Amino acid sequence: MKIFSFIGLWVFASVGVAGCGDTGDGLISPGDPSALSSAISIEGAVRIEGQPPAPGGGTGEAPVITGGSALEITSGDTAELQLGFESESGYEDCYVQVDGADDYFLISQPSGVTSGTITIEINIPPEIDTGAFSFYTCIVGANGSVSNPISTPVGVTNPGGNIPPGGNDFICASDDPQVGTLLSCPNGGMIDFCVNQSANACYYSAGGSQFSCASCTTQNGLLGCAQAAVESCF
Repeated sequence: MKIFSFIGLWVFASVGVAGCGDTGDGLISPGDPSALSSAISIEGAVRIEGQPPAPGGGTGEAPVITGGSALEITSGDTAELQLGFESESGYEDCYVQVDGADDYFLISQPSGVTSGTITIEINIPPEIDTGAFSFYTCIVGANGSVSNPISTPVGVTNPGGNIPPGGNDFICASDDPQVGTLLSCPNGGMIDFCVNQSANACYYSAGGSQFSCASCTTQNGLLGCAQAAVESCF
């Protein structure tokens, strides 16, 4: 199945990706970053219009954060972000954004601790449709310097949402990286690739839409539906 990963990357590099739209069926598409951001919530956080601060600045060494392991959640559950950090000045605030959204969350958590783990719980409401997106996260030290950013891919399953053709026989790159590569749109949307485990059927998904491939075993069959998925994100 590694051929799928190779072809997906080739199409992505050749065509390029921008934004992804919403589902149009009453559910909120993970491919619509601003709508998704408006729907989610973080207890104790302040929502701010605009973009998080850029890395660097301040009067000393910037914190360094690690993490970004992919998350798989069900609509209506809580996504738990965990960030490891090293910061000579401790930390003041955390910033969390749905990649590509027009706002972000400010979580004020002043601490003099210079290393450890920060856990952020994000409520994902039940009206979020099946799909994928990513969180952009960074922190700022007490010296005013902003850390490197971390991007965390998130796959969402809505049991009552859009069901892939062929039902539950499909497995996707967001479930198992051996299936293929989960590709990021610059605005935070994701392109997923899914295959039927018992038949020659596969599709790409982007922004809540699915693009079925005529053949899953030939390059030409995969390229057409992959290109359609990429173009839908412009």
